[in-house]
Amino acid sequence: MIPTVVYIRENSFDYTGVKSLQGRRVGIESDIYYKQYLELYPDIQIVEIDGTSDLMKKLSFGEIDAVVSNINIGNFMIKQHVLENIELAGKIDIPEIEDEDLRIGVRKEKNQVHALLQDAMNRVSFSEYRRLQDRWIGATPEDMQETLMSGDREFITAHVQKYGGVRLGFHENWYPVDFMDKDNRHAGISAQLFEMISDMHGIPMIEQRSGSFESVVESLVQGETDVIPAIVPGTGFDSELIYTPPYLSLPLVIATRSDEFFVGDIEHLSGKRICLVNRGSIFTNFKKKYPSLVFIEVDSAKQGLKQVQNKECFAFLGTVPSIAYAIKNNNLYNIKISGKLEETLPVSAAVRSGNETLAAVINIATQSIPEEERRRAVDQWISISLEEKVDYTLVWQILVASGMILIAAVVWLKKTHQYNREISKAYGLLEEKNKALEKLSINDPLTDLYNRHKLDMAVAKEMERSNRYHRPLSLVIIDIDHFKPVNDRFGHQAGDDVLKKLAVLIKHRIRSSDIPGRWGGEEFLIICPETDRKGAWHLADALRKDVQSFEFLPETTITISGGVAEYEFGEDGDQLLKRADDNLYQAKQTTRNAICG
Repeated sequence: MIPTVVYIRENSFDYTGVKSLQGRRVGIESDIYYKQYLELYPDIQIVEIDGTSDLMKKLSFGEIDAVVSNINIGNFMIKQHVLENIELAGKIDIPEIEDEDLRIGVRKEKNQVHALLQDAMNRVSFSEYRRLQDRWIGATPEDMQETLMSGDREFITAHVQKYGGVRLGFHENWYPVDFMDKDNRHAGISAQLFEMISDMHGIPMIEQRSGSFESVVESLVQGETDVIPAIVPGTGFDSELIYTPPYLSLPLVIATRSDEFFVGDIEHLSGKRICLVNRGSIFTNFKKKYPSLVFIEVDSAKQGLKQVQNKECFAFLGTVPSIAYAIKNNNLYNIKISGKLEETLPVSAAVRSGNETLAAVINIATQSIPEEERRRAVDQWISISLEEKVDYTLVWQILVASGMILIAAVVWLKKTHQYNREISKAYGLLEEKNKALEKLSINDPLTDLYNRHKLDMAVAKEMERSNRYHRPLSLVIIDIDHFKPVNDRFGHQAGDDVLKKLAVLIKHRIRSSDIPGRWGGEEFLIICPETDRKGAWHLADALRKDVQSFEFLPETTITISGGVAEYEFGEDGDQLLKRADDNLYQAKQTTRNAICG
């Protein structure tokens, strides 16, 4: 969906809605359909101009005060003509002016062409769509992004009216991906992600009581449910199901007893019994790819790991979340992860064959989940780390035996080797200490975030990049409200714990491209490349809400205030930081627990 928005010159006036345009010259394209709705506001001076290019230029040169246009064309013209003094003010808030959607038209008799194009478009992930849009048009603010087309919305609305929501049929015991908890509710990674989809897109979800995998598929085929939220493609029901592209790709690993060696290559397990759960076509594919291995099919990770524990199987192949969950919840502490495979387990959603519209909606919805949120959902279910170190016991036994045989002949070589090893060890220690010193020079020892010295360098570097490529850059400075009373009441150790926990919250909230650090005392700075003021404000406000809802100390609410500033080309770092700090001061002087900027 493409929103219709308002553009103004920077710092010309505050746009808070269509009433802000009254008494101003507002440019639109000639004969555009929404002219009739703008005319309902007689104080708006409508200026019709042929072409968005001329509209934007006239706005830039001050001949008109605002432009109403769809965001794609407007952003493209700003980039093409380098109109740096124009800013996106917000959406036009006239209900009759709906978001536009673009479609590909095909002649009615070209059914095969239509099917091919529709299938290809369904395979374009949301992230790929966003990359194309950002490359050719420019980023759309998050509060204006709509991933579902109007036709999709109409379909969902009709479906909800008929059934009450999208009916989910889930597995009984695919831990922890998709299962039924002790309260008979949908739980696991897929449940978390589909709850996120429901919140993001306003799609009501109805949980259907689960059973075996076969009964879940049968319920879908019979039309009693609408979607299987987690399934591995290639289940043997391919003619009856439509799979979305995978929205998760879970690494496959090798679990053995803890006294076994590290497994560097699965083919080295020739002749050994290896059990695995047959999901999708994984069992058949592994038997074809590794004919020398003996694969045993089991019903669950718990059953497979029990067989490994009892030495009925040498190893179990499965995903990291499933193995970690089974180990943790079944006290299988003599099991370890001893190796990993090149293959991964794809997780898709599925609808019944013939329901292409719903398949397209679910595909768009699953692909719109940010990658960071998917990783976070998976990480919450993992509590075991992959062991990837070689067991050198046998190697050393061989070396000792060889050394005893050759000791008389090679004693001087051993001494030389010993000296070289000591020198290498010394160099290694020196390198290790240098790395530690380097980290100390740029990291705050309490929070393990960057210190002020490193932040100063990072601000300068990002300003240089922003100037070179004409890309937005923003800063966020936050400060803990009433921090001194916390120290006075609970002690400085508790105060330090608050700072460390806040640092963790910051890391969880920001993007991988953002740069956080401790600015001093209870102040923190976040550098936000490729982010305008509004985006940085939304980040800061989301962090503010995280902090307010987090329990740092018993019966005590901790809050933060923040100041946001977007880099203005030509200013220096001190000016940018001062504007952010001034906005922080404003937040502290008003209500606190607020973000200004």
